[in-house]
Amino acid sequence: MKKLAILVGAIALTGSTFAQKATTDSPFSLEGQLGFNASTLSFNAPTIRFRYFVADNIAARLTLGIANTSQTKNVFENELDNSGAAGSSVTKNGGFNVAIGGEYHFAGTDRLSPYAGLDIVIGSGSQTAEWSNYNEAATVGFYQADYSRSIEAKTSTFGVNLVAGADYYFAENFYLGMELGLGFGATTVKEGTDAITNVGVTVTNTSNEAKSSGFGNNFIGNFRLGWRF
Repeated sequence: MKKLAILVGAIALTGSTFAQKATTDSPFSLEGQLGFNASTLSFNAPTIRFRYFVADNIAARLTLGIANTSQTKNVFENELDNSGAAGSSVTKNGGFNVAIGGEYHFAGTDRLSPYAGLDIVIGSGSQTAEWSNYNEAATVGFYQADYSRSIEAKTSTFGVNLVAGADYYFAENFYLGMELGLGFGATTVKEGTDAITNVGVTVTNTSNEAKSSGFGNNFIGNFRLGWRF
């Protein structure tokens, strides 16, 4: 019984005394993030973040993200029973983004470290679509023999994001985190090409550059698991 009491006391003492939060003595942390989109109730592609604490309460951060999506639509010559010749449409969106910023950590507890910060976000990507024996009207696809289309355009993004979050150290050097953001984002779809082939005749058009921007919770809801080293 005495040994059990000593063991319990040692565990409690260890849990209350080990260094939890990152400091300049152990300034590095690496974490994986899973972004949650509140408007669509879906998760975005995961990202990786590296942090370096230049002071006990100030950290520089670098975030890297890659996103790739693909959608395929299949159509058939006989729509009633999906028989006969087939056609398809494959749409792909891909790209990466880099965020550089900093955090200021407020006084919390040994285990909890709340913070606020700022990120500057830049990114690049592409949009492509390939149709084969496929056409569509008002976004509804249908089979069309000897008809194909190839669309391609490059994209770029820029954003400035204010963030607020917290790290909770559930074990020495390991933490869970939550982060919310509010900021400005701008996207540019650059000049692209649109090549249509109908019964062996190809016509290629050039699309104009298009820009869009907005302010809001455009980079929101990051759930994080991190390792301090």
